Amino acid sequence: MLVQALAEYADRNLGDQLADEAWEENPVPYLIEISSSGAFLNITPRLVPVVRGKKTVSTPAPLLVPCSPVPRNAGLYPLLAADDIKYVLGAGLWTTKGQEENNRERHQAFVELIRAVASSTNDEALEACARFFDQPAQVELARVALQDAKPGTRVALSVDGPVVERAAVRSYWRTHYAAASETRVARAGSSQCLISGRIGPIAPTHKPIKGLGLGGQASGVSLMSFDKEAFRSYGWEQNANSPVAPDRAMAYVLALNHLLRRDNGHRRDVAGVAFVFWTREASEFDPMSVIDQADEAQVDALLRLDPRVDPDPNQFYMAGFSANGARMLIRYWVSDSLGHVKANLKEWFAGQRVMDVYSAAMAPPPKLWQLLAALDREGKPPSDRTLALLRRAIEGPAQPLGYRILTAALARLRVSKENRLESHRVGLIRLCLNDQLRMKGESLMPEVLDAREQHPAYLCGRLLAVYESIQYNSAGETKVNQTVADRYYSLASTRPALAFPRLADLGQKHLRKLRRDKRGAMVRLEQQIQDILGQIERAAGCRFPASLDLDGQGRFVLGYHHQHAADRAAARAHKQQQDQKPGTATEFEEEE
Repeated sequence: MLVQALAEYADRNLGDQLADEAWEENPVPYLIEISSSGAFLNITPRLVPVVRGKKTVSTPAPLLVPCSPVPRNAGLYPLLAADDIKYVLGAGLWTTKGQEENNRERHQAFVELIRAVASSTNDEALEACARFFDQPAQVELARVALQDAKPGTRVALSVDGPVVERAAVRSYWRTHYAAASETRVARAGSSQCLISGRIGPIAPTHKPIKGLGLGGQASGVSLMSFDKEAFRSYGWEQNANSPVAPDRAMAYVLALNHLLRRDNGHRRDVAGVAFVFWTREASEFDPMSVIDQADEAQVDALLRLDPRVDPDPNQFYMAGFSANGARMLIRYWVSDSLGHVKANLKEWFAGQRVMDVYSAAMAPPPKLWQLLAALDREGKPPSDRTLALLRRAIEGPAQPLGYRILTAALARLRVSKENRLESHRVGLIRLCLNDQLRMKGESLMPEVLDAREQHPAYLCGRLLAVYESIQYNSAGETKVNQTVADRYYSLASTRPALAFPRLADLGQKHLRKLRRDKRGAMVRLEQQIQDILGQIERAAGCRFPASLDLDGQGRFVLGYHHQHAADRAAARAHKQQQDQKPGTATEFEEEE
């Protein structure tokens, strides 16, 4: 269960915050520096560099600030010495139109709290803050200094250091928080907690989850919330519809707030979904980084992995979230042993292995962004397709890629003339195709050319590659602006019976030129054509199939790629042999 795993994460990693529920760690980008006399001094930015992908950006540094004991979506509930800028400074350039009075009311409540607590505790720093707010001109100086602040910016007061770090301030807020929370929980009654199973008091509402973004409210979103009559059952109020003990509600929210931070390595945003992931015990292995970056050394280690020797019982968790207004949406959730996840990743990369046509070696493992680009021109396919890829990588063949992915990959390949032989595109098609063939109980398509494969679609793909090789060889040093594949690939891969008679006519013209210039190459290539034509006729019972279904189109892609890879590997090998025998002519020509 997701919330149980989150609560366990908080117990293991966020014990200090759980022990002091009146205070929480939040990003605070600015300190308002105040002198002991209450004069405004300056604004101190609190920014730290964070690496996001290939960029380094500045983000607000975290600070332990007061936590509200009640929901703040209605009413005036200021926090002590650190709060939203509208509470601390009132209306300013950050105030949206029509909210001026709202901001002034919140500011007045914030100032009254400062004065009341300063009087109660006699704390010198709080007294300095009270003197600051007694001087409108000094407050206005702070407003001007923060005129570029955005709505919702959190700021804190500082008198020789953040006021929230003073012992008197923390002690006062703990007492205030405990009293307010006890009153709220008492009104909510008791029930059995869905997370711990204990019977006792339940939280009437849960605190907001912050930092998600992706369409959610800046003030935070809720994972478990019943704020409308239609969401409630049997007269239960608010979160009595999904009872969770106050400490467990705090635990799962703390865990989400921590995991969703962009600076701790537990979050990746892909296609509008925030994926968070963690392990029960600390581990250096990061499955999302492996999928995202596909580091060759890590992938090679995975491909050599024997799960029977290294089972790795550590538990892996991963969840995907987006938001709609005030609500958090769960898009994905999986819990599995890390050993099983590693085995699935091994199969993920092994299933996409193909030869690289240009280097005549096994292609490097595909990165996630390359696979997304293979499905969408902008590299931003619909989120359901991105989720399908990640599920296939993490959960293995139990979550096979469907025909929607195969259709998208085939469509992109048909229109990508310059990228038609890119290994990551072909590797993705091989994985999709084999997922379907495995479910049908049919033999799987290999990584490299299989001369024994007799499926007509695969043979048609090979045949197109041979016709293209004939064209390249006949052109010699003349640049080929448009190949026969550029003209006929789409038609040949869907309706071979229409395309190949035209290709045969063009092929004969190129062969006649080869007969004059490179007779050896002509004989070899013509023999390849005759051999493949004979196999197609025997397998299909006719000259060419009239049309190819999606499986057939996938086989066609692999046949075309495999033949090109094999031909170029043979050409390179032959050239190396000839280089060792000076003066010997060659009948092989490597395509440019």
